[in-house]
Amino acid sequence: MNLVCSAPVTWRVGYPFHVRFSTPIFIPSYTSSLLHDPERPKGSMASPELIAVSVLASASGVVAHLAVFRKGEWDVASPSIFVFYVVSFALLFLPAHFHLGFPIYSAFSAAGYHVAGLFTSMLVYRAWFHKLSQFPGPFLARLTTFYITARSMKKLHLYEEVQKLHAEHGDFVRLAPRELSIAALEAVKAIYGTQSPTSKGPWYTLLEPRTPLFMARDKQEHARRRKVWDQGFSTKALQDYNPRITKAIDQLLGVMERHQRAGQSMDVTKFFAFFVFDIMEDLAFNKSSNMLADEKEAYIFETIRADMFNIALFTHLPWLLPFLKRTPILNHNYLKFWNWIQAQIDERSRNEPKSRDIFSYILEAYNKGPKTKRDKWNLHGDAQLIVIAGSDSVAAVLTHVFFHLALDPTLADTLRAEFDALPDLSHDNLVTVPLLDAVINETMRLHPPVASGTQRVTPPEGLWIGDTHIPGDVIVQVPSYTVFRDPRAFERPDDFIPERWTTRPELVRDRSVFIPFNIGPYACVGKRLALLEIRRVVGEVLAKYYISFAKSETKDVFLEEKEDTFTTVSGALPLTFTPRGKTPVGSVEA
Repeated sequence: MNLVCSAPVTWRVGYPFHVRFSTPIFIPSYTSSLLHDPERPKGSMASPELIAVSVLASASGVVAHLAVFRKGEWDVASPSIFVFYVVSFALLFLPAHFHLGFPIYSAFSAAGYHVAGLFTSMLVYRAWFHKLSQFPGPFLARLTTFYITARSMKKLHLYEEVQKLHAEHGDFVRLAPRELSIAALEAVKAIYGTQSPTSKGPWYTLLEPRTPLFMARDKQEHARRRKVWDQGFSTKALQDYNPRITKAIDQLLGVMERHQRAGQSMDVTKFFAFFVFDIMEDLAFNKSSNMLADEKEAYIFETIRADMFNIALFTHLPWLLPFLKRTPILNHNYLKFWNWIQAQIDERSRNEPKSRDIFSYILEAYNKGPKTKRDKWNLHGDAQLIVIAGSDSVAAVLTHVFFHLALDPTLADTLRAEFDALPDLSHDNLVTVPLLDAVINETMRLHPPVASGTQRVTPPEGLWIGDTHIPGDVIVQVPSYTVFRDPRAFERPDDFIPERWTTRPELVRDRSVFIPFNIGPYACVGKRLALLEIRRVVGEVLAKYYISFAKSETKDVFLEEKEDTFTTVSGALPLTFTPRGKTPVGSVEA
C-alpha cells in the first residue's frame, strides 16, 4: 500500500507576489514506515531507506537516458531541461522535507544518484552500444564532445587535429559520440551534393532564436529565403555595387601609400579585414564604420572578432551556448551586439539608398510579410550574415593570396605582366586572366576559408559512402583542409602550384572534391561578389606595387598563428609595398 500526501507549499517570488499550490507526493508504503519509524533519530535515514532511495534514483536516471535523452536533439533545450530538474527537485523533495521530515541531505543524495545513473547509462551506451561503435577514433571521443573541443582549443587548429586523426584512423573517424569526420573523396558529393538527403546539423542552432539564411535547417524555408538573397547577388546587383567597392579599394590603396611613404610595413591581415568589412557594412546598412580611412577598429568589428572565439569553443558544445545567452551579466555583450544590429536596421529602414544594396531585397521581402517575432529575429540574423559571412572568408583568402605572391615574386611578376596587357583593370577584363583565378583557387585549396568543413545530419535510413553505410541521425562532415590536400585528389598536394588549374591539369586527379564555396542547395550565395572583390584587389595592388615580406616576418610564424573559428582567421602578415620602378625591399627569413 502506498501513502499519498498532498502538501501545500507557498513560494514567494518577490513581494508582493506569491504562489500557492498543492502537489501530490507518492511514497511507497515501506518508505513511509521508515520515515515514521519511532526508533529512527530525527533528521536521519535508516540504511534500508538509503538503499531504496539510491536504487530508485539511479534507475530513474537510466530510464531518463534510454527513454528520453537518447533520441532527438536537446542542445537548444538545455536551459529548459535544467529548470525542469530544479523545479522537479523542489516539488518532489521540499514538501516531503517540511511535512514528512524527509532529510534535505538525502534529497540531494537522491538527486546525485539520478544524475549519476543518467551519465553512467549515457557513457556506457556511447562507449559500447552506440550505432557508431564500429567506427574508429579516440576512445574519449566516444564518450564526450569535450574531447575534440579540448584538442581544438589548444591552438585553435582544429583542421590540423582532424587531419592527424584521419592519418591515424583512416577515412572515417568518430570525433564525438554522435559525430563522424569523413575524408573519403566520394563523401563530398554524397553529403553536400544537390541530390544529397542530408540536412544541416545542430551547429546551425548557435544563433537561436535567430536564424540567418545560412543557418536555416529546413530545406523549404532555406529555398524560399534563398530566392530573395539571389536577387541581391544577380549580375545587375553586382554592377550596382561597383562604385562602393571602388571607393573601398581607393581607400585601401591610400593606406598602402601612407605606410610606404612612412617607410613602414603594413599588416595586410588587419587592413584586408577592414576593407571587406567596410564594404559589407555599406551593402548591409548603407553606411560604413570607415575603419580603412581611420585605420582603427570599430566597436562591431571588435565584438565580432571576440565572438569568433566563442564560435570555435561551442562548435561541438552547442548545448552550452544557450546558458550564456540567458544568464544575466554573462550575456551583456550578446545583448549589446543584437541591440546594435537592431539600431542599424532601424536607421537603414528610414534611409533607403538611391542605389539598391543587398539589404534592400531582404528588407523589401520582410516588409511584405506578416512581421512575426520569428520574422524579426530572422531579419536580425540576415543583417549579421551579410556583414560577417561576407567579410571573414574574403579577408582570409586575400591575406593568403598576398602571402603566396610575396613568397614567389616570379609569380607576382607573371601576373603583373598579364594585368599590364589589359585595356584596364575592370572586373570584366580581370576575369579573362586564367592565372589570376588559378592563384585564387590554389590559395583556397591550401587554405580553405572553412577549413573544418560544414556539418550535416544523415537521414533516418542512413547514407552510403562508397561501401560504408553511415547510420541515420548521425552528424557528418567532410574536413576541407584534409580532403583538399589528399594525394588521391591532387598530385603534390602540399605544394602551391597554380598551374594545376591551367596548364598542368594532370596535377588534379579529382576536381569534384574542391568545393571552397560549397555545392548544392547550400552553396555560398555570395561567391560571385567574393571573387569580384578578390580579383579587383589583386589587380589594383599588383599594378602599383611590388610586394615583399617585412624583415621580421617568417613563413612559419604566419601559418602557425592562423585560427580555425569555423571561418579561417589569419595571423598577422606584415608586408612591404614598393612602388613599381623601385627596387623591392624585404626578405623572407628561413
